[in-house]
Amino acid sequence: MADSNDGARIVKPWTVIVANLPVRIENNIRVDNCSINLKRRWKRQGYLINTFQPLYDYRGHSGFALLEFARDLDGLKSAFQFDISFLQNRRGKAEWDEASEQTNDLFAWIASEEDYNKNDIVGYNLTNGKDLTTAPNIQMQEARHYRMVLYNLRERLHSIAQHIQSPTLVSRVQLLLQMLDKNEESIETFASTNLELLDMVDDGLAIQSRLQGLKIYIDELRTI
Repeated sequence: MADSNDGARIVKPWTVIVANLPVRIENNIRVDNCSINLKRRWKRQGYLINTFQPLYDYRGHSGFALLEFARDLDGLKSAFQFDISFLQNRRGKAEWDEASEQTNDLFAWIASEEDYNKNDIVGYNLTNGKDLTTAPNIQMQEARHYRMVLYNLRERLHSIAQHIQSPTLVSRVQLLLQMLDKNEESIETFASTNLELLDMVDDGLAIQSRLQGLKIYIDELRTI
């Protein structure tokens, strides 16, 4: 799924399912044994985790938790990196489906449409306040956002240029306008290309970084 852009749906906000969390029994109730420490450890490792939601049923802690990541492309990339780290250690969704009840290993994977539609505690919590989206929808929304950012940068630059007389600064404005034009071409290519999901995330983040750099250059003109 991570390499697909064919309409396969993933959960938004970006969510990772963690399975087989250790629990202990207190008064015949299953109790969380390590969630806070795990969240701290994973955040120290650089993962952009917003929330760590242990899942409970009538017996107590279910052994499952939902990790919600930052709600942008950086968060989506971080969620996939988290997913891949478990997949590389053979502790992804497929391995969990085949795992023995005796294992103490943690398993994790990005929540998908299959998980969302399951009639279990994970599916119930995924449908509570979350939705499904596709890679093309993400790409379309990001392209729309980049177009708006580019438009605002161009308007800002034109406004600054009206008050500039120095030939050197005029040349700088012309160069920045050319850079905006090139980024506009990049955005339209991004919007019209059927990219694999991870490639789309990387390309989108590259555009985002360039636009942020241009904003810095344009804002510098105000102080000259």
